Amino acid sequence: MHNESYPIELTAPDIGPYQAGNTGIDYITCLDSGKAGPHVMLTAVVHGNELCGAIALHWLFRHDVRPLKGKLSLGFMNVAAYLSFDPANPTVSRFVDEDFNRL
Repeated sequence: MHNESYPIELTAPDIGPYQAGNTGIDYITCLDSGKAGPHVMLTAVVHGNELCGAIALHWLFRHDVRPLKGKLSLGFMNVAAYLSFDPANPTVSRFVDEDFNRL
């Protein structure tokens, strides 16, 4: 990746509190309403330098959002890349080993 320079005006939230989740898979949480309905999954940080998804999931957790029917799963995907995010060099943390878009 090349070193691009542009201002980063967002703060990457701490996603550490969500590591344990409740599914047996780190950083994946499933919220079950107990009522029949769809199962929706929202994922964030597929690329480590994409902060908006992490901000959105962090907001949902902090505001205790729960589904009225069905299940809602929230997942942080490419955590190693996200944890390496550096606002001074934002393109470097897009991925660790491989770009998911190129697989």
